[in-house]
Amino acid sequence: MSALPSDTKQLETHARIVLALDLGTKCGYAVRRRDGSIIHGTEVFTPRKSWTPGQRWQRFRAWLSGAIVREQVHVIAFERVVFAHSSASASDVYGGFKALVEMAADQHRCELLTVAVPTVKKHWTGSGRADKAAMVAEAKRRGFRPDSDNDADALAVLSWACTQEDE
Repeated sequence: MSALPSDTKQLETHARIVLALDLGTKCGYAVRRRDGSIIHGTEVFTPRKSWTPGQRWQRFRAWLSGAIVREQVHVIAFERVVFAHSSASASDVYGGFKALVEMAADQHRCELLTVAVPTVKKHWTGSGRADKAAMVAEAKRRGFRPDSDNDADALAVLSWACTQEDE
């Protein structure tokens, strides 16, 4: 996890560190640190031919636990996805990552926040039906340089979670 100077947004000082995730093979993440700075990006967990079936999950769990410890995370927020018209593969990956997030949160005593996809889209763009391009455009409008739509989604989840923290 690293941030370029122009990718770091200064906010006010906060008591709790929040990690926001857009769960998937290309996992977007965003962290609001105690000093208010924000780091964000995308971690990719696409399986390689040489990997055993469990390696994707092992690598995600190791990355997540490392991020929680390194950033001293108190709260993990992620989108609550309902798979009505999605592939079995996408729902399997989401379910696997969701289970690992719940386990890591329990292990590291982090609070969990979940948000419905339309809620976070409406919070971020004003429309609960915003597409990927609109999410990225809003991230750019807010001064970020997302490396993917997953990164932009994680920034949106972080924004929503920080609003919940401030209430």
